[in-house]
Amino acid sequence: MILRHPISTLYTFLYRQLYTRFAWAYDGVSWLVSLGHWDDWRRVALDFVTGADVLEVGFGTGELLSEMAAKGMSVTGLEASAAMHTITTRKLIVGRVSAPRVQGFAQQLPFTDAAFDTILATFPAGFVTDPAAHKEFSRVLRPGGRLLFVDVALSTDNPLFRFFYRLAFPPSPQAAARFAEALDESSLRISRRVVGNGPVRVVVTLGEKAAADVATV
Repeated sequence: MILRHPISTLYTFLYRQLYTRFAWAYDGVSWLVSLGHWDDWRRVALDFVTGADVLEVGFGTGELLSEMAAKGMSVTGLEASAAMHTITTRKLIVGRVSAPRVQGFAQQLPFTDAAFDTILATFPAGFVTDPAAHKEFSRVLRPGGRLLFVDVALSTDNPLFRFFYRLAFPPSPQAAARFAEALDESSLRISRRVVGNGPVRVVVTLGEKAAADVATV
């Protein structure tokens, strides 16, 4: 039996609460742990979107989903949390925009083959380590389509900064290894881009589907 680190266990518990009973606090907590940079980090994804039809997986409180809809993009959202759907609905109403949304899981995408040009997930949850989710991403991507994940990485040796960063984003070597393995098993061509030059930089993981690929059932 593998014992989990107490901080990791607490982080996992709090993370789950932010997607259920404390979903109302998600935006505030995100702003706090990122020192106000969360939206800017997440918005980097827009620079890598390609094509007309976009799927955001795990849209959370709907900030990026609302922004894409306001820009006139053809975007669809998928999110497992009912609480997040409720918050997102309110935001879309306030913003006077609309976007189709589905409550579901990345491992069983309720969409037809080759339905999207871009699939994106910012600060994605555990589904990114599941090969079943990656098979689904490949299935619903059109030939020439793009999968993109946005996350952050620390790029400073400042001990105080590193301490607080690790509190906000506890390291998980096991999850990182499973993510790398899932990418290796993916049928997509994988590359990475690092954006920014501050102590915390945005890491964009890209998966490109070959233009010659033909979707199969």
